[in-house]
Amino acid sequence: MKIQNKYIATKKLTRLINTIFCLLVITVTVSCDNDFLNELPQDKYTEQTAFRSYDNFKTYAWSLYSIFSSDNHLQRINNAGDTYVGDVEANYLYRPNGRNRWAWQTVTVENAPGGWDYSYIRTVNVMLDNIDNSSMTEGEKEHWRSVGLFFRSYHYMELLSRFGDVPWVENVITEDQTDIIWGPRDSRDLVASNILRDLKYAEEHIKIDGDGNNTINQDCVRALLSRFGLREGTWRKYHGLQDENTYLQAAERVSKLLIDNYPTLGDNFQHRWSTEDLSTYPGTILYKEYATNVIMQPFSRHERGGGQVVEMHARTLERYLCADGKPIATSNVYDGDATIYDEFRNRDLRLLYRVFPPYKVNRINGNNVDWEYTDNPQDREYIDLMNNLDTTGDRPFPLLTWQPFTIDRMPHIKGSANSLAPMSNFCGYYMNMFYNVSTNVTGGARFSTTDSPIFHIEEVLLNYAEIMFELGKFNQSVADVTINKLRPRAGIANMTVSDISDSFDPNRDQTVPAILWEIRRERMVELMGEGFGFDDIRRWKKADFYINQQPLGVRIPREGNPTSLKWIETGEDAGRCYRIDDVLHLGLGWKEHYYLYPIPLKQRTLNPNLNQNPLWE
Repeated sequence: MKIQNKYIATKKLTRLINTIFCLLVITVTVSCDNDFLNELPQDKYTEQTAFRSYDNFKTYAWSLYSIFSSDNHLQRINNAGDTYVGDVEANYLYRPNGRNRWAWQTVTVENAPGGWDYSYIRTVNVMLDNIDNSSMTEGEKEHWRSVGLFFRSYHYMELLSRFGDVPWVENVITEDQTDIIWGPRDSRDLVASNILRDLKYAEEHIKIDGDGNNTINQDCVRALLSRFGLREGTWRKYHGLQDENTYLQAAERVSKLLIDNYPTLGDNFQHRWSTEDLSTYPGTILYKEYATNVIMQPFSRHERGGGQVVEMHARTLERYLCADGKPIATSNVYDGDATIYDEFRNRDLRLLYRVFPPYKVNRINGNNVDWEYTDNPQDREYIDLMNNLDTTGDRPFPLLTWQPFTIDRMPHIKGSANSLAPMSNFCGYYMNMFYNVSTNVTGGARFSTTDSPIFHIEEVLLNYAEIMFELGKFNQSVADVTINKLRPRAGIANMTVSDISDSFDPNRDQTVPAILWEIRRERMVELMGEGFGFDDIRRWKKADFYINQQPLGVRIPREGNPTSLKWIETGEDAGRCYRIDDVLHLGLGWKEHYYLYPIPLKQRTLNPNLNQNPLWE
């Protein structure tokens, strides 16, 4: 089933029910003993008549899937359709034409990050409050209650992560419930325990297979519980709270069930993000399905045009392992970083699937389509490698823009001599996830139909590996059923736990145990671009380590490149370019109170009983 198609199909019903709420407010203000006025209208929907049958709830529930849309402010994808926003916030990636707002301390209570919103909670509660009085069977009521609790938990998990203490709203609020409307925030303990309670209920009572293909089912609930339990458990551990094992153990249980239920992974890492039909991709739990001229997404179009402005920087690139499974500091196959050709050689293939590797061709007769190889063998090294890795031909090298024009080189520096505007970048490490020449991107900003995963087994594998370490249970057997299932399709050696000593990577954060550092590294690499980064570094309480790093680009000559770039003059990074507005420095730095977002000033003006998070006054 097409999630978004059904969402569109129910917009009229959603608007109708919103109208009903307004009518109900009028109704409850009228007091009359005439029984006639107490009769429900026969020719119009009311809240009581709109929620009667199984199909009523099924239709209404489709609107709840809007939480997965790219314009929902709580999704990791922001309003601009930017899949990378969470990893940009984490400083895994960066925008050379803008500053990281946390590093430069531009976040204020007046200019607060988004997320404080309860309209979605009300939408879910409307459905939940009408289940008991419906004509459905008890089993049907349990199913739709479980679906509602899943969506409410998803939203509350994000509120909890951002703000900590937040008001818990169990039912639709009426106008006379001023103690709730003007009430204080509830404790993190209460909100977290309620989310756990609701997800456990949903897991036990939802239809195992949901209401058809690609709908919320038992595995979706378990996937959310896996994500939530890891996030809340590690937040509690590293932020000095209590009861972390309650959440970690719940996540351990469901993660293992999912791992057993999805024993097979896709043999090509990249196809999870560049295929037209994720229903056939192994390990897909829930996904957004796009269809030509119905629901389309902008990501492929951005990447193959001029709209993609996100890049990786050198510090993140350095964290990718080499083919022998070792970091660059200790690997015998690392070729160094004297040139971009060297630093991409013998590396984790997931790097090459997220950052276009270097190449160069000559355009024939000066046109933008035909090309030929240069006389330098290095210029075609990664052309051959990438074409051999993807035999479908959907991601050909040299790169093709959406027109299509041939991009004659990578790195393709914006504003350099003879450069085309599409697929160019400022500092060399151009990010991509959706590049696919077979998808429909021939016109408009949203003309692409590659599907996008919402829950997939690879995330669960990484959750389980981290959970088991935090519970003191990580060993070679756990590594084999998690990380070592991911690595073969990345072209790197398996993790051997006994080899990972304190000297395994001298460049790691020395305050993090060596094995945990490798587990976190694997998570960063596998999920790069999916937006988990900022949530991860905050729950680890390690944002200062990642945020307080200078983004640096490739080593390129000054000649032929724009003067807007700057270069490192001395030291081990000499020759690397960068593009920051003023002198080279790290920004103003991460502040301790940034781990929780500020309560927006507008919300505290509306409700003075909402206390502010520490140090945001």
